[in-house]
Amino acid sequence: MFQLFKTLLDKVNDGLSAPAASKTTYGLTEAELACVSLMLMVAHADFSSSNEELALAEQYVKDEFELSAADAKAVVALAEQQAKDATSLHQFTAQLKQLSYDARLALLDSLWQQAYADGVLDPNEEAMLRKIADLLFIRHGDYIQAKLAVCGA
Repeated sequence: MFQLFKTLLDKVNDGLSAPAASKTTYGLTEAELACVSLMLMVAHADFSSSNEELALAEQYVKDEFELSAADAKAVVALAEQQAKDATSLHQFTAQLKQLSYDARLALLDSLWQQAYADGVLDPNEEAMLRKIADLLFIRHGDYIQAKLAVCGA
């Protein structure tokens, strides 16, 4: 009986523990796809998404991961579906906490650029960025500096 239970647990654990650096179909890791999903969650935080915001996300993917325009569009579509299906920010930020502090700051800068892509900083976008910064353990002073660098206000 004990052996049957142990075998069942082993099968469940094998199914749950995917390698941290496994690549998706477009050559991105789950953490990289999580970054793109966060960008889209920020873009949709104001309950609208402009063409500028989607174009910025596609350009980010294209430049950052050296993908073709078609692949970048597909990655953004995949990340957008992940963002829509998400129940919380935690499912994305949990794996991103492992990044270096500088990498988390660079991500925050990209998220600020995404929030301000349409030229308007919505209070919901700002609140979401505050939550993301807290979940990524980014110091408040660095959060403010990133905001000022992008928004100038």
